[in-house]
Amino acid sequence: MPVVERERRTRNPRKLISVSAREASEILAAVKKIDPKAHIVENDAYDDRFVSPQNSKWFQEVKSSWHPGITLRIRRENAGYAQVQLAQITGLAAANISAIENGRRAMGLIVAKKFAEALKRPLSEFVEEESEKNRKHT
Repeated sequence: MPVVERERRTRNPRKLISVSAREASEILAAVKKIDPKAHIVENDAYDDRFVSPQNSKWFQEVKSSWHPGITLRIRRENAGYAQVQLAQITGLAAANISAIENGRRAMGLIVAKKFAEALKRPLSEFVEEESEKNRKHT
């Protein structure tokens, strides 16, 4: 589902968000429920002034430096665990969890399964796709 945004020049700055997906009507209905004053414009055509986030320089920089350890840190913090607590749950050393989160140590499949189970998340969140690995290391 591509989502694009641009800033509008008004006294009251707002963001204009364009949603293009089969579920767009459900998303827009949810937005309207949260913010009844939301101004929703339905338009099927893309505007040249919109920039897809995936094509932005920022996104490309973040994506090139992303590794599964960053996802681990985010999921661990969202679950409310300290590294020591996650270490107790998974049976891993807190130092190893720190090294994985900081990109100093790779996360193997067995370890990824332990994190997925402990954090009640899909395994796919902790495993880097082979194509992504190859692209980063070449």
